[in-house]
Amino acid sequence: MTPRCLLVGHTAPVTCLSRASIIQDNNFIVSSSEAGEMCTWDLVDGKCRESVKLTQVHTNIQAYHMCNSEDLRLFCNGYYAEILIMDPFSLEILFSLSSKMNPDWISALHVLRPSSRKDDVVLAISITGTVKVWSLLGHENKQSEPIYENESKQIRCLNALSLNCCAYNQRTVLIVCAKYCQIYDAGDFSVLCSIQAPSGERWMSGDFLAPDRVLVWSTEGKGYLYKLPANKLRGRAINSSVPDHKGFHGPTVEHDSPVLYGILAHPDNKLLSCPPAMRFILTSVGGKQRRLLLRGDSAGVVLLWNVDDAAMPVPNKVMSRAPIVTTSLEMAWAEMSPSPVGILDQLSHPDEPEIKLTASIYLLAANRLVVGREDGSIIIVNATHTVQLQLLHGNHQQLDDWPPHQLLLGHNGRVNCLLYPHHVHHRYDRAYLVSGGIDFAVCLWDLFSGALLHRFCVHAGEITQLIVPPHNCSPRIQKCICAVASDHSVTLLSLTERKCVTLASRHLFPVVTIKWRPADDFMVVGCSDGTVYVWQMETGHLDRVLNGMIAEEVLAACDETSADELGGSISSGTDLQGLANPAVHFFRGLRHRNLTAMRAATQRGLAALHASERGSNAGPLAEPARARPPPLTIQGFRSNPADPESHILFFDIEGLIVELLSEEYSAMSPASLEAAGLITSEYMKVAALTQSASPDAAKKISGFLSYKIVNKIGVILRTLSWIDFFGRVKDKAGDMERLLKEKDKHGILAKMKEGAENMQTKIQAKADQLKSQLDAKGKWDGR
Repeated sequence: MTPRCLLVGHTAPVTCLSRASIIQDNNFIVSSSEAGEMCTWDLVDGKCRESVKLTQVHTNIQAYHMCNSEDLRLFCNGYYAEILIMDPFSLEILFSLSSKMNPDWISALHVLRPSSRKDDVVLAISITGTVKVWSLLGHENKQSEPIYENESKQIRCLNALSLNCCAYNQRTVLIVCAKYCQIYDAGDFSVLCSIQAPSGERWMSGDFLAPDRVLVWSTEGKGYLYKLPANKLRGRAINSSVPDHKGFHGPTVEHDSPVLYGILAHPDNKLLSCPPAMRFILTSVGGKQRRLLLRGDSAGVVLLWNVDDAAMPVPNKVMSRAPIVTTSLEMAWAEMSPSPVGILDQLSHPDEPEIKLTASIYLLAANRLVVGREDGSIIIVNATHTVQLQLLHGNHQQLDDWPPHQLLLGHNGRVNCLLYPHHVHHRYDRAYLVSGGIDFAVCLWDLFSGALLHRFCVHAGEITQLIVPPHNCSPRIQKCICAVASDHSVTLLSLTERKCVTLASRHLFPVVTIKWRPADDFMVVGCSDGTVYVWQMETGHLDRVLNGMIAEEVLAACDETSADELGGSISSGTDLQGLANPAVHFFRGLRHRNLTAMRAATQRGLAALHASERGSNAGPLAEPARARPPPLTIQGFRSNPADPESHILFFDIEGLIVELLSEEYSAMSPASLEAAGLITSEYMKVAALTQSASPDAAKKISGFLSYKIVNKIGVILRTLSWIDFFGRVKDKAGDMERLLKEKDKHGILAKMKEGAENMQTKIQAKADQLKSQLDAKGKWDGR
């Protein structure tokens, strides 16, 4: 059991994993999270090959090789009423299975191929206990009609956790619930036998080991092996084609109950902080098949049992088996040689106890790493220097006090969270650093001097989260930060006034989400019980308390952005902020032929473009269209809250190369760049012409361009107006002609038209005669 990959990419807890490759090596897996994210990972190099975010949240994924298919298909169920069949590599929904009778969330499913048939069968059970059966022929797709169940039946089994058909005898089905698991006959879904969960434990899942033996595991991390009643299964085997056999469906007596004959447990029997993840797997080693039970807990410990060692029951005796392999992430790190380094190992001494790192934040603009520790101290170091010290060999490793660091002392206990507001929005002071600790306090620091500017003590619980409000709030709220505490309170703390602006402390359950409605001056707080509290930010007044569907709708409405993505908020601090998209105003003016509105929209659009160019510090070699990612990013992570914080260093090699080349080229003169073949003289002439020397020149250029554009559009509009006018005249003439034709009953108009044509012919003949006479005299000049 050697750690192989660390897969980073999900933003929410991972709910289920599944293999994605049909080959035995299984180099690809698929993961799904509570946020609806799905990822396909390559276990050779740890890369994410494909990712997608769905509105559906999966709780279970089963990989199955369907008939008429070359690759595996993922059968997914979760918090939705359908069963989704997906491609494991493109993560595309191929088709779905719907319910006609009692549609509800599917809690468990199993896909199998009956021995006497060529089609695939999907057996599933809903959370309300309705068993459904679908038959798949292999040619289903998105364009086909909705696929409904072939049959369904209601049974007394609510909130099932797993459903498995016996691979050795497909007429028996194991359904596991929290308090009991039951064996059913697949023919009519009658209960054959039931197994109660041990006292103080709850079942998680189970599977068949043989036609008469099952393995079921519980939330305490133990596996229980049961032998099923022989007379039931004997009658089942003999009368497999007769579901109504009396011996098979007879009443259950005491000696018909399943018998416990083995327990798979860890010898120390240590209590777990939360239910572990467990799975029963089949694998082959050297051509020999092995059946294993895997367990992984929140402490990073992985246990492995060989089920075959305990598969044969011993009469009148319950055998307890210990795991054959016990390992953990902590043991794996400890066995590494050389041992992995910590980000602040230069500050630790062998004779002193190690101080755990509890929070960290990387300040990209200042190239500083801020780390909070368990003793309440905050360390600030140069990020590049500390990475260089830990990962690169050189003379710097011989120095005693390098790199230099700052030490901030102000918390009485663990530092839980850190926030650098200027990194989120530049309206905050560059020197402000905010920290929250276990001592119920929020501290405001001067990042450069290390001084404690203020200490906010308004909460009655440890600070768990620090958030920056949106930039389009009121001017007073824009200078605040939001703090969340374990006493279910939320505050808005003003960094300039150094006082609490709003204290929202009437929540009965822990706060799990905070949304904003800046236009209405609302802060929307969502709690773990589903209740939503709406607070007025300026006054601190509780506006309303919502529950149920209305609460969900309010939270969803808060996700809508108030500013238009294309130009609603051009740049902070300008007079253009908050105006509508210039393109919308331009086309609106074009539709209504309003030249004034079009001229104003054009000027605003050009001003926005120039503002973005000024902010990007463009040059001949710059790329203003795409922001480059930082060459180095430091991300803190931990597997559970009790662990000290570790760090992952992300190096963007392409960004690092571009950064180095940009620094090198910025120091070179245009002549040097031209000599190196990087630019041409024509390019520099064009660059000089397109870059204005002063802001006034830029304003004149933009005004001249807008004037020329609007004038051109005015000519087009006038032309369109004349075309429209002549079109209307032509339509009127046509209408008049049709009206005259209707009233001309005696053909008077036809006679007049014929007379006019004859007169036109005579005039044309006279003109031709006159032209010939002039040619004969030599006086015709061709006009």
